[in-house]
Amino acid sequence: MAQYKTSTIILLALAGLMILLMIIAPLMPLFWGDNEPDNAAQPTQQSGSDNRIPLNTFGKLVDHPLYSVADGLNASPPGVLMAQYVHSEDLEGTPLAEQIVPQGFYGTNVTDSYAARFGDGSQIGLHTLYPRKLVLGSSIPSPSKYNGYRVIIRNKDVCNIMGDPCILGPRRNIEATVDVIDNESAPNAYPYFSELLGNVDLDAPYQEVSIYSPVANQYYVAVHPVGDGCERTITCIGISENATARVNELRANTTDDLECAVAFNQGDLNLTIITITGDCGAVMDAKII
Repeated sequence: MAQYKTSTIILLALAGLMILLMIIAPLMPLFWGDNEPDNAAQPTQQSGSDNRIPLNTFGKLVDHPLYSVADGLNASPPGVLMAQYVHSEDLEGTPLAEQIVPQGFYGTNVTDSYAARFGDGSQIGLHTLYPRKLVLGSSIPSPSKYNGYRVIIRNKDVCNIMGDPCILGPRRNIEATVDVIDNESAPNAYPYFSELLGNVDLDAPYQEVSIYSPVANQYYVAVHPVGDGCERTITCIGISENATARVNELRANTTDDLECAVAFNQGDLNLTIITITGDCGAVMDAKII
């Protein structure tokens, strides 16, 4: 899970999201109804050179903070195995920016993005847009409502509910996510990661968290651009023997492009904290298992 190759780093940043995006076909005239009357006006493209649709055209909008992987987990139903968060502005001008910032799908800038993968293999994505307008394509399926939100059908497997952030995923997942966001007492995914996330830096522009992986029982990755290079910090609860051996090997083989430091048995949780610094390519290619 913590193996990184520069050529495929986008899979690290958006593993769950990219699976969704790869199955998005040209929009289909597929209509899913509900029991509510739907007499409100449909979202329409604006006249002029900008053909993007303002978010406020969609009526009721999602409203939830998205500034860290913890915020995303607080919006996610239970069952998340792996989640990733990217804040694009802090990556501008760095070697990582073009590789891990998803800009093309909505036809506008995505300032903050979150992707989560569940135990059943399904995913959700959360995306904050700026400007707050988007392109849906030349054909817009008729939206249906869920708890007052318009559901935009992308194809038979993928839907959007719009807002700050927009929610993307299978319909059952986006509806479950809305239920979590709108009901503070609803169970969410954060408690399963709370011990670890309470002991790490949540300010990194790239964040990843995982449980039940070959690396550790739980791990958290934070990546910061540092000058012309990168710093990648991996914090583990219950690091595996194989990962420990690999980390010790990295530490013993420091090069001009790569340095590795490791601290074992840190704090009450006996955390293992691995810090890899140097050239971005070497840092992200460094294998932990």
